[in-house]
Amino acid sequence: MSFSISEIKYLILPGYMFITDNHTSIYGVTGSGIFVGIYDKRKMYSGCCSYLYPYPPDKTTLSTKYGAVAIKHLIKKMRNKGSNVEDLKAHLIGGSDNETSAQAGVSNVSVANTILGYFMIEILSSDTGGKMGRKFIYNTEDGQSLTLKTEKVRKSDWFPYEKRENDEQE
Repeated sequence: MSFSISEIKYLILPGYMFITDNHTSIYGVTGSGIFVGIYDKRKMYSGCCSYLYPYPPDKTTLSTKYGAVAIKHLIKKMRNKGSNVEDLKAHLIGGSDNETSAQAGVSNVSVANTILGYFMIEILSSDTGGKMGRKFIYNTEDGQSLTLKTEKVRKSDWFPYEKRENDEQE
């Protein structure tokens, strides 16, 4: 099986969700945050989300910047689109830890594993943990991904379509 890059590209930022029937290449960068790609093997389409924090501070905060909200909402949207949970397969990318994020990465990975386990969604691949950030491309047509680990994430890494001068590190 080969990996193909689509002409349709989408940069997913933390707190966003994307569901499509079209062959699309999802680009992103993660540090302690997580990218979750869910592929429906029967209907052959994908949904994905990216989040920064595991749980919201209270039950009234429903932002998809929180994994507990984002993943459940993504699964609900895919089920509303006709997906059966037993046909869904997940991919996880991110969740690194560093001096500034302490155990945030571990907590973000844990919430993804817990929610996907609750729905009995198999995790096909998990490139998580460690001390390095990740840049990735996720193919919505077949659920494959490419990941590059990096020690330094630059501001321009969040904008793959523009080259920026005097790039600073975050």
